Amino acid sequence: MRWNGRTRCTLVCIGFVILFSAFSFRLVYLQLVKHDEYAGLAAEKHVYKQPIYAERGVIADANGEILAHNIPVEIVVADTSHLTKEKVAEAVALLSQELKLDPDDLSEKLGSDRHYVVLKRDVPTSAADALRAKLRQQNLRGIYFEHDAARLYPNGSMLCHVIGFTDFDHKGIQGVEASMDQYLRGQDGYRYIEHDRAGQEIVLY
Repeated sequence: MRWNGRTRCTLVCIGFVILFSAFSFRLVYLQLVKHDEYAGLAAEKHVYKQPIYAERGVIADANGEILAHNIPVEIVVADTSHLTKEKVAEAVALLSQELKLDPDDLSEKLGSDRHYVVLKRDVPTSAADALRAKLRQQNLRGIYFEHDAARLYPNGSMLCHVIGFTDFDHKGIQGVEASMDQYLRGQDGYRYIEHDRAGQEIVLY
């Protein structure tokens, strides 16, 4: 069968109409049906829930002498989705030196696909401030800091069997720390932090 030019043109136009209709249907499907699902996935990549740890109560004797109190420290965490492969090696070199961590362990943690990885706890505020400055200098994204408190006992081990101690989660273990844990332990909170693609904080609520 021989087709003239008008017939071929008509068939081409019909083909374009079908193709355009298919793309239009797909676009409407993504916008209306899958919008919430994809919006949620996108948000998860740039928003994470940061805990705010409650400060544990002070323990004092009858004369007001402090037997247990807190000192401010920070927790260094990472969102590996904000670290490019090229930057991982640079981050490992800096963090292993500043935080005295094993480079191989750091490489494994920073090379994972996780939005929240604890790198080190109980980092003194002075060391955390110095690390912040170096991270900015080297333009390294994806490393963040959480405020925390470390438990300090002025009398050392002298009254350890009486006072007790706490674990890394600030839960009382043995002694007064354990028996009075419900009164000494506060209620932890949290906040949501949103970052842009470069890892910069843009919204805090």
